[in-house]
Amino acid sequence: MASRFDWEARYRNARGVIPDPDPFLGEALEHVRLAAPAAADAVDIACGRGQNSLALAAYGLKTVAVDYSSEALQLCAELAAEKALAVETRCFDLESTEADWGDSRFDVVAVFRYLHRPLVPLLKRIARPGGIIIYKTFTRKQLQFGTGPRKPDYLLEEKELPELFADFRHLLYRETCDFEATAALVAQKP
Repeated sequence: MASRFDWEARYRNARGVIPDPDPFLGEALEHVRLAAPAAADAVDIACGRGQNSLALAAYGLKTVAVDYSSEALQLCAELAAEKALAVETRCFDLESTEADWGDSRFDVVAVFRYLHRPLVPLLKRIARPGGIIIYKTFTRKQLQFGTGPRKPDYLLEEKELPELFADFRHLLYRETCDFEATAALVAQKP
């Protein structure tokens, strides 16, 4: 993983327009509406500039945006305030033991473009019963594109994502390899 200094510099230089939320999030929220209609609380793990956090909040979820970079979180908080959206930001090193938010806290747990396998048990634990996991990240096939993560630790094997959440009910799963190689899952905690 890049150092905190590297991430801060990256986001310090990323001022300006926040990218659109991942298109998969819109599709996943339709499953949230059907499977967990009373959902109220969400967390966006490794949120970056917060485009998915803002979309979760705009959907009506009280959202916690979590990232390693305080610069990224400041960008997210500023835009959330401009749009009057309920987004709380929290700076955590997701690859350390400080990342723990108790049990059964969130109705929606979202992770985009980030993989740290030891974090999966925490993601499962912080989801409430009936809660939804929305997860989309890169597979090893991403290496052919020359962008994104390069280390195998940050790339999924084929069909690995549903295996990581084998104890959850799978609502939607797909792997794609067009302009990038990703696996995407929507799963519900029993």
